[in-house]
Formats: sequence, structure tokens, C-alpha cells
Amino acid sequence: MSYQALYRIWRPQTFSNLMGQPHVRQTLSNAITSGKIAHAYLFCGPRGTGKTSAAKLFAKAVNCEHRNGAEPCNECSACVSITNGSNVDVEEIDAASNRGVDEIRELRDKVHYAPTTVKRKVYIVDEVHMLTTEAFNALLKTLEEPPAHVLFVLATTEAHKIPGTIVSRCQRFDFHRISPETIVERLQEVVAHQGWTCDVGALWKLAEAADGGMRDALGLLEQAAAFGQGTIDEAHVASVIGGVDTGELLALVSDLMDASYLEVLNRISSWYAGGKDASRIAFDLLQVLRDLFIVMLSPGDDALNGKPVAPYRSVTTKPTCSTNWLLSGVSKLGELYTQLRYVEQPRLALEATLMSIATAPKVSVAPASADVAAAVVQRKDEVTAAAPAPAAAALRDVQPPATTPDEAPKQSVERVATEEETVATKRRSRAAEQRISAAGRKRETLARLYRDRNPQVEAMVHERWPDILHKVKQDRIQSHAWLMHGEVAMATEFAVVLSFASRIHREAVMKPVDRRVIESAVSLMMEREMQIFALLKEDWDEFTASLARADDGPERAEQQDIVGRARALFGEDKVVVETKE
Repeated sequence: MSYQALYRIWRPQTFSNLMGQPHVRQTLSNAITSGKIAHAYLFCGPRGTGKTSAAKLFAKAVNCEHRNGAEPCNECSACVSITNGSNVDVEEIDAASNRGVDEIRELRDKVHYAPTTVKRKVYIVDEVHMLTTEAFNALLKTLEEPPAHVLFVLATTEAHKIPGTIVSRCQRFDFHRISPETIVERLQEVVAHQGWTCDVGALWKLAEAADGGMRDALGLLEQAAAFGQGTIDEAHVASVIGGVDTGELLALVSDLMDASYLEVLNRISSWYAGGKDASRIAFDLLQVLRDLFIVMLSPGDDALNGKPVAPYRSVTTKPTCSTNWLLSGVSKLGELYTQLRYVEQPRLALEATLMSIATAPKVSVAPASADVAAAVVQRKDEVTAAAPAPAAAALRDVQPPATTPDEAPKQSVERVATEEETVATKRRSRAAEQRISAAGRKRETLARLYRDRNPQVEAMVHERWPDILHKVKQDRIQSHAWLMHGEVAMATEFAVVLSFASRIHREAVMKPVDRRVIESAVSLMMEREMQIFALLKEDWDEFTASLARADDGPERAEQQDIVGRARALFGEDKVVVETKE
């Protein structure tokens, strides 16, 4: 017999062997044992999570001659023929290559013929979202009321592309990404069966690279075994997946903690010489920093759910390792990872980010026991020096008065309270001044844009807004989710002002990544370079109302402006407006 890939050999043949989908296994098993089998099922989920395997397993279970509960026997003629794909009554259709209405009409004509060798005909339609609209319409009636001997199982990785009329006629099962722990468990079973030798850390790296897909994990394991001739370690896995060995990444983190700049640059240079990609290095380093953070917070050996933690402990026990430093590194690397696709020289950007991480403040070494008192005094002085200037001055000005011992504590407390109240009042005043200044700048920007308002361009933006939303959805679906909550307030020759009812949505679209995607889509559809500005709907309404008030006369506008400044300075509940009739 010719060689078969591991994922084909280890395809689940019983429900108990269906890994990582307990909700699917339990529901289908109960349906089979109770005899309440629907006429159509829809299996949705990421690639490699067992959709097609579950469909074939389900076809065997409903046609098995000697079923044990819900489990097929895998020995009768029906089970054997379905397993090897020779049964004419269980047909697997690739919708990607049979997506037209003619193929579906042919299928619709065949379903009326009774099965020849088994009890029920089963049609497994893989990648069903690839069918055309006409093909879906041709399938509707047959899918809703098929003959009693027919069972449909539709599988897809993109359920959102399937019409609701099809989904409503099926029982839907959402397959989840398989956890790394479950994947490692299956890979250990495969390695033991194949007689290979493999490190546990290598299996975890394979499981993480598979991103929840068992088929991907088995394919990578097979590739790593061929690379190492049956011996698999982390270095082999790193070579296969294009990543970096965990041990080398931990050594890089150690160099960053020690501010060994030359060592860091040499490591990046050697990885680049070995064909590593900056994006992959950043991704693997993010994973390591995340694991280090978890290990530092969790004292037990099961901090990483079974993943070996000993290599990480040697780094987290360093005196220069702190949670703040790790979080700073994760933040900087996360920003770099999202921006690398737009950078012309990814290596330089990666090296610059690593240098920034290396220079970040680190935790200081704990003082010796003999110097504890001196260290505490020094820390107290540092805290006092770092306090805000007004508060520190107020504390320095508090001197014990020359009074009787009984009156001294009371007067000191009163003076401190008075000084603290003064400091708090000054802070509130400064905060109010800053709010007034920010509001003034916002009004100036809006006024400048409003003066350049172009009704023709604005009408064009409204007309092409659905196309802009569609383009944004194609480029970045998260940006589209935020943008859906906005409305076009006005437009100039080269700018579009959007209003949002929620502050969360307004701030989201103004993030660099989302704003870049939206401006690119607007510029493409408007055939010119365009910028976007987002503001809250209440601010826009207030601005337009102020324009209306300005039309009533300069005196009333000035009065309203004074009232607004007073409310911003003293608070809404402290200002009462009285008008003279």
C-alpha cells in the first residue's frame, strides 16, 4: 500500500476518538442513540478541527449494521466501505469545484433514488460557502424537505457567507479551535506509536504553531520527524516552522534584561542569516514574554497548563526581571508586530524596538539585610522627591506649632487638612483649565473645517459610503465593526468628519491602524487623498447649536460662551443662569 499522511492515518474512527469537540461528540451521540436524527447538519469552524472527520463518522454511525450504542463497529461492510471511500451512497462533494447551479440540480435529481447498500444516503458537501447564489437557491427546497432516506452534512470554514435561508434549515454545530493541551496529548500518542523520540517542549511548539488545527499539527510533526530522522527537538521544529528555538529566545530576553546590546544585535544578525523573518521573530518573542509573565505570577509547575516551566524559571528569578518590564516589552513588541507589514526595513524596526526594551527601567536589586533601614529611608526620600510639586511644598510647609502638647496634634491635623484641600482645589482648577483649553482647540478645528465645507463632496461621500464600508470590511473587519456606528457629519475637499454616539467607537476608529485602513478606503473611493476626523455626536450637536446661537447675535453668543466656561470651571451643579425678561 502506498504511503499515507499522518492526518489520514489518524483520522478519528469513533466518537470517543474525536478530539477537542466534546459538545459535538455528545450531541451527535445522543441523537444517534435516541433515533432523533435531523435531515441536515451544518458543521462550521476553523480548518483542521474535525468537521469532515465528524461528517464521515456520523455517516458510518447512522448506517452501521452492528453499532455499539452510538459508536460504529468499523468492521461491517458499510463501515469499511465508508472508511475507504468506496460506498456509492455516501458521497463527498467539493463545493469549491462543483459550485454551479447545474451540479446542484444534478444532486437534486439523484436524492430521490433509494440507497443501494446502506440504510441512508449521506451527502457531505465540503466548503459549502463556495456555492453560487443560484446553486444555494436550487438547493433550498431539497434541503428543507429531502426524502426520508437522505441526510445532508454541510461543512464550511466561513459560515458568515452562507445564506440565512440555508442555515435555518440545518442543525448548526460550531467546531472550536483545539486547545494546545489536547493537541500535545494526541501528538504524544502518535510519537509513541511511530517509535519516534521527541521533547515535550518541541510538541508544545508544534501545538502552538498549529493554531488549534489538529491536521496542521500532525502535518508539522510529520515534517519535523522527516527532518530529524525520527528524532524531534525544538531546534528541528523551529527549522520546520520558520521560527526560533525557545531556548534562544529566552537567552535573548536575558540579554535584554542585562542590557547586552551587542549580544542582542548579534543574535538578530545570526537569525536573519539563517533565514528567519522579523515578523516571525517578533511573534515568537511575544509568546515567550507572555509565558514569562504567567510563570512569574504563578508559583506552581502547572502555570502553563502542562508546558515545561523550568526554562522560564531561570529567567524570572533574575533580579532584573519584573512584571512591569515584561508588560512594557509586550506592549512595545505588540505595536511593532502590527506595524511590520508597513515597514520597508523590518530588521531595523525590530532592532530599534529591542533596544528600547533593553533600556526600559528594571526592578532594582534587593538590599542586604544590614542595609534595610538605610534602604527604607532612601526609598522614602525618593517617594517624597517624586511627589507633585504643590503637594511636596505643602508638606514641607507644615511645621509643628509652638503650642501645648495637647493642642499640637489637633492643630497639625487641621493645617494638613487645610493644605490638602488647597492642593485639591488647585488641581481641580488646573484640570478645568485644561478641559476648557481642549474644548477651545476642538471648536477651533471644527470651525476651520466647517468654513471649508463642500456640499458636493459631502453628497459624494454619502453616495459612496456603502462602498467605503465594504472596502473597510475587506481590509480589516474590526475597523468595519467600529465604523458601522458612525455617521458622516460633514465633508471638505480633503477631509471627512464622522460623528459617533459612543466614545468607545470614536476612540477606536482614531487608533493609528484603524484610521489608516479607513482613510485608505475613503481615499480610494473618493479618488483623492482624504483624511478622517471623528468626534462625539454630542460635541457635533453642541457645535451646530452654537452656530445657530451665533446667528441670533454676538451678545447672546458671548453670553453662552461665558456660561459654558463657568460650567466647565465650577461644575454643572454650581452654576445657575438667570435671564432678565
